[in-house]
Amino acid sequence: MAPASLKFGVAPAIFSYLPTYVALDKGFWAEQNLDVSIAVLNSGTDLTQALTGDAIDFAAASYNEPIVMTSQGVPAVNIAIIEGALPYRFMGAKGITDINQLVGKTVGVSKIGSLSDQVSRIVLNKAGIDLKSVTFQGIGGSPSRLAALESGAIQAAVLDSPSYELAQQAGANVLVNVAEQLQGFPYETLIAKKATIEANRDVFVRVLVGYIKGAQYATDPANEDEVLAIVSKYTGQKVEDLKVAYKETIKDFPPDGKIDPAGIAISLKGAQDYAGIKGADALKAEDLIDSSLQEEAAKILGLK
Repeated sequence: MAPASLKFGVAPAIFSYLPTYVALDKGFWAEQNLDVSIAVLNSGTDLTQALTGDAIDFAAASYNEPIVMTSQGVPAVNIAIIEGALPYRFMGAKGITDINQLVGKTVGVSKIGSLSDQVSRIVLNKAGIDLKSVTFQGIGGSPSRLAALESGAIQAAVLDSPSYELAQQAGANVLVNVAEQLQGFPYETLIAKKATIEANRDVFVRVLVGYIKGAQYATDPANEDEVLAIVSKYTGQKVEDLKVAYKETIKDFPPDGKIDPAGIAISLKGAQDYAGIKGADALKAEDLIDSSLQEEAAKILGLK
């Protein structure tokens, strides 16, 4: 039987998708008779458009993308958790040591309405800062926000690992440890359209089998050096920088990819309160989850 050809999207290629790079590079998807090719997109908006138009079949993305797609009448679901906790720090530029100094300043986000935008607004709101007193500017992914912070183009941004460690090395300041403040939020997930899954259920079970094998391999400390070399290959980031991210966050990657419905519910509430997504208020967490694929794949692999 010829392998099933699948296009897999990421936007952009970042450390936090490491089990997917391992599943691809180590041949765990190929073992499942899947011919998976990777498509690197510029933003979550590009990714949702690609999924909607069937230019890609499944993707690594934030929990926000299924909310956007489903609200727009294209039901999409989280099928596995990649990274189950936010690795963010809310960083201030040199000289910004208190979050209250951001009144009248510019905060960099990936894109207005994106996960980084939502998180920034939640953090500022919790600090009692009027969101109208801050300018939010779309910059791009964490590496782009890091560069904008270092250049002085923005005065603050939420950064993931290893970007926030690099920012600290350059003199930026941690204003809020978002990972501690917003516990329970998932960060990155595997997503797909409901219609695509329904038409290719067996294929997607095999996608999850290969993914889980990749997650198991990626989270085994004995494989750290090889895994980081693989991630460097796909992201272009230096292995020495990735070592910091691995040490800080590898505990947040569930080896079985199991979805936590409570985490999806928390993140949905954040999107409803801060993202301004038309139609999101009508959604429930269960609208955004298909746990059955992960459960079937885990059973095939003999996991409890």
